Amino acid sequence: MMAYLVAVGSFEQHGPHLPFETDTFIAEAVALEVAKKLGTKLVQTIPVGVSPEHMDFEGTKTLSVSGFKEKIKDIVSEYGNVIFINGHGGNNKTLRETSVKHVNLTTFFKPYDHAGEIETSLIMYLKPGFVKTEQIRKHDFRWPDKDGWKMKDLSISGVLGDPTQASPEKGKKYFKQLVEKSIEKIDEMQT
Repeated sequence: MMAYLVAVGSFEQHGPHLPFETDTFIAEAVALEVAKKLGTKLVQTIPVGVSPEHMDFEGTKTLSVSGFKEKIKDIVSEYGNVIFINGHGGNNKTLRETSVKHVNLTTFFKPYDHAGEIETSLIMYLKPGFVKTEQIRKHDFRWPDKDGWKMKDLSISGVLGDPTQASPEKGKKYFKQLVEKSIEKIDEMQT
């Protein structure tokens, strides 16, 4: 039997132009499309993830690592065979530690940005009404060079990457790639 899917995101700042739900919107859209193509179901979405690195930005919500692990265990207990489709880098380590089957969307593009060209393009394609286009501009930032970073140390605006290069057309292309790569990973897990 094909595994059920669970989308995992976050509720954290994504610069001045994208919604707090960006990671969740992307993970859920990918999971829905993958479920349709594989003949399974998206049974749940976890809209808040592990985001302590973003807590300096007002409005961000986070789960503790232990709280996130409990949520994962509860879902596995309820549904049995599940694969988590994760849209937030901060969840990766905990998903690995719990040894659940998962697909990390954030590993498919190098570097994966934060409210930059990739995420902005995806939201322009998936949820265009949620993009504050008048707020899109280049931001000063630096890429993290070690673990344990805080977003405010990398970017005052919370943006990593260049959202001025984003477009709905690129978003459609990126979305298709995320779906295809997710299906490839799931096929590997099922064999």
